[in-house]
Amino acid sequence: MRFRFFPSFLLFFLAAALYSPQLRAELEAPVLKAKLGMSMLTVNAGELVQNEPLGSMITIQPSVLWNISSLNSRIGFHFLADMSSNYGATPISGIGVSGYYYLRGLTSAYEVADGDVLTQKSKPGIFTFASFTPVNFNLNKIDKEVQSNSFAPSSTVYELMIGFGYEYPIKPNMLISAELAKRDGTLSALSKELSYSGYMFSLAFVTSYY
Repeated sequence: MRFRFFPSFLLFFLAAALYSPQLRAELEAPVLKAKLGMSMLTVNAGELVQNEPLGSMITIQPSVLWNISSLNSRIGFHFLADMSSNYGATPISGIGVSGYYYLRGLTSAYEVADGDVLTQKSKPGIFTFASFTPVNFNLNKIDKEVQSNSFAPSSTVYELMIGFGYEYPIKPNMLISAELAKRDGTLSALSKELSYSGYMFSLAFVTSYY
């Protein structure tokens, strides 16, 4: 149930933006976010792998987001991938939707006053976020000595990531953030046959184009 609720929640706001002139105006300016992180994930794949560390070297999550100032939020799309692990070069990769909520208003936004005067405003702030990503979960192990120990399970897994962070402006349209998140990926909410879970710490660079 939880894996179905979040993407429906995001799609609701994206659909609302198409019918609301105010939200359409807010969504015109994209925000680019480049996130690099370290993930401490444990994986399960039936009897082959049980609560073993994935050992990924780095997690990348570049995003294209849109400000919704009236909701103190950013919503958009991202690419997620874990690179160089104990079970292959790219064991987790996929494209999904993500949303960020800023507790005291957006850290970077703009206003257009009379005479088409554009004012850029930035401030530090705390935010919470969540993302939903259908990923290709692909584990590979090659045992040259005992061939029967080799395996390569692969399937589409649904990941839910929830976390919080702090964003700080270094220039009016350039920000950096530190984030901590919990990641859970399963075939379904009731299945642990092919799954992973753990925490991720990440740093991100955020910029906007106006």
